[in-house]
Amino acid sequence: MKWWATCLVYGVGWLWVWGSQTPAAAAPVATQVQDLLTECRAAYFRLTDYRGTLHRETWTSGHEPHREEIRVLFRKPGFLVLSWQTGPYAGTTLQARPGWNNGNFLLTLGGWFNYVRVSVPLIGLSEPFVSSLKDVHEWLGALLALSRRPASDRSLQLVQARTDDPQLEDGEILLSVPAFLIPFRDNAVAVYEFIIERGTGLPVGLTLRGPRGEIRQRLVYTALEVNSGLTVDVFDRVGGQPAGVDETAAFPQTTATVDIRGFVRHWGQRYAEISDYTGVWTMTTERAGATAVLGQLPFKFRRPFDVYVQLDGSTAALYRRGWNAGRIRVRTTLGGLPLIGDLDPGGYIAQRGHPYPITDFGLNRLVERTQHQLLQGWLQDELEARFLGVVRYTERPCYVFEFVFPNSRWRIYPHYRMVMYWDIGRRIPIRLELFDWNDRLAEGHAFRQLRLNVSLSDADFQPTHPGYDFLLFERLPWLDWFLTGRD
Repeated sequence: MKWWATCLVYGVGWLWVWGSQTPAAAAPVATQVQDLLTECRAAYFRLTDYRGTLHRETWTSGHEPHREEIRVLFRKPGFLVLSWQTGPYAGTTLQARPGWNNGNFLLTLGGWFNYVRVSVPLIGLSEPFVSSLKDVHEWLGALLALSRRPASDRSLQLVQARTDDPQLEDGEILLSVPAFLIPFRDNAVAVYEFIIERGTGLPVGLTLRGPRGEIRQRLVYTALEVNSGLTVDVFDRVGGQPAGVDETAAFPQTTATVDIRGFVRHWGQRYAEISDYTGVWTMTTERAGATAVLGQLPFKFRRPFDVYVQLDGSTAALYRRGWNAGRIRVRTTLGGLPLIGDLDPGGYIAQRGHPYPITDFGLNRLVERTQHQLLQGWLQDELEARFLGVVRYTERPCYVFEFVFPNSRWRIYPHYRMVMYWDIGRRIPIRLELFDWNDRLAEGHAFRQLRLNVSLSDADFQPTHPGYDFLLFERLPWLDWFLTGRD
């Protein structure tokens, strides 16, 4: 036999041996995944109730993870309470009961926002309140659906069981599942990694990874007690449902119950904690179907009412209550020549191009501008309040509320609807949009780059400040005063 024929025979034989051995080597891996899913299926049907503390970490924009603790109670067939213990949502509860509130969740905001209650359908829930990402029973339901796929399903080959992950403890195994096999609603997730107890089939942890393998969320249960005999009345006490409330009553979907008096009282207490702040004030409106920016104004503000505003590169204004006979000190240029003068804050020249005078500037005036209309509509039972969820604005998580007034009352109320953004952590309004009765943006106000309580001094509101250019003779302020008579 020629040498090349000998090599061919040996090569074919080696390929046959390798091919016949490969399935045998892969079989234990597939069997391990199937056995694990079988345990999870048994755990799903065995589970009747549980309680525990969920530790949740969320990564956004490469910053340090946001951490929170959530107390979770569950009882079949559909009793669920999520109670936030720490973080900006501390005091918030999400509650569901079978045959109650038309199947909607009842969300009661906590902390400073405890005057808001919202009835939300499951599909209307958004982060951070999505229950399916925090509920062991929901996790098991997803794994149950996965276990019902036939063994011949090629997609199951993408599911991996691993024991080499450093986050695993003794008796735990990690099940890595591609996101398209899990019915959770999150398009930013590529892989779900379940930490499952061997023998019990209970998932005690879940990691959400993005398309590049980065961790987006990590959820881990501690002090998990399963099938401890939770009764229905436990959910009444912990969920915050007041005694005597009709459990068959339903809140209108997507509608929030807002105690406007509580809102005004809370804001008064919060504003008393703020002595000064700096930032950029942006004003917008709608013109010819497009949003037009009226100004982006860097400012300094100190209570009770000292304000410096940079109107543009060459124009600035300074106002102090009780100073300069109530007039504004303005600096601008004309043909390259500096012009400095004092103006009436309500006059045409001082207010030109802006809807409000400088004396209406600030966070507190922003609230005052809306609270009269809100109180009037609330007292007349004509105000429709909506909770639009949590939205990130300028990298800050905000509660967004929308208030709508009846069309028949257009002669009474100046605005058809209002949209307010409240910074959750700092408890301040940072954006307000007011719409006219044609539902066009009449006024938009936003505060960016805010810094609170920065200890502004009298020097920050003096016309002699070297950065303000309110003096014709900066090195001889006495000569400026002598020639102009200005302080």
